[in-house]
Amino acid sequence: MGSDQTGLPLLPTRLSESWAPMTLPPVVLPSLYHFWALMDIVHELIPVSANIVLSLSALPAAFHLFRDHRAPSVGFLLITCSSFLAIIPLPPALSQVQRDLEWAGEILGPSLSAFGFLWLSEDRWTAHVLLIGSALLLMLSDWLSDDGLVIMTRCVSLSALSCALTVCLFAASGTGVVGSVALSLPALVAPRVRAGSVASLMSSQGASGLLGWSLKVTMAVGCWTTKTALDTFLQDLKGWD
Repeated sequence: MGSDQTGLPLLPTRLSESWAPMTLPPVVLPSLYHFWALMDIVHELIPVSANIVLSLSALPAAFHLFRDHRAPSVGFLLITCSSFLAIIPLPPALSQVQRDLEWAGEILGPSLSAFGFLWLSEDRWTAHVLLIGSALLLMLSDWLSDDGLVIMTRCVSLSALSCALTVCLFAASGTGVVGSVALSLPALVAPRVRAGSVASLMSSQGASGLLGWSLKVTMAVGCWTTKTALDTFLQDLKGWD
């Protein structure tokens, strides 16, 4: 590139002159293809790994709590089944069942865990009301609009969270607070709707990214901490007696 009489550099006369030095060597193109292929593999492995972590956290918690805490055990078992089915390639019909099961686990998991805390605190009436409300939401979901279903899902999840937090705060259970918040986050932050609707497709696309993976890992932490909190709460009650 030369200069004019004023000493300023001359611009290239053709566009090809300015882009000619930026031509990639032939060796770089295969490296780029390998890089993008590796990124595709990583993109597929991350959600699978998140579901595996959730399954490995919820399944031991379900078996551990079955003898003394039946309701939270059923909720964790439901979470285990939905996350395990998400790992296996399924036909479209069973994929809808898996999404519905995952939605039910996000609702019943926190509700049944809160039921366990309320039952230990001897607030049986509130525990039954919370359980009936969660069951009614599952049964009446087909008669609700998509917006109404999202609102009711958040209301039930917020009710379960508030009940669990009330018991855990009075019992000074920090692990119970962490576990209750972690279990309720998916239904509060990214609530799902029933499979087969337009909102379901939008919800599944929004939950398949980094937010969805992080929420699954958060639920895995919630399963482990809730199991510890329920055991500690029961031992404290036995010690007071």
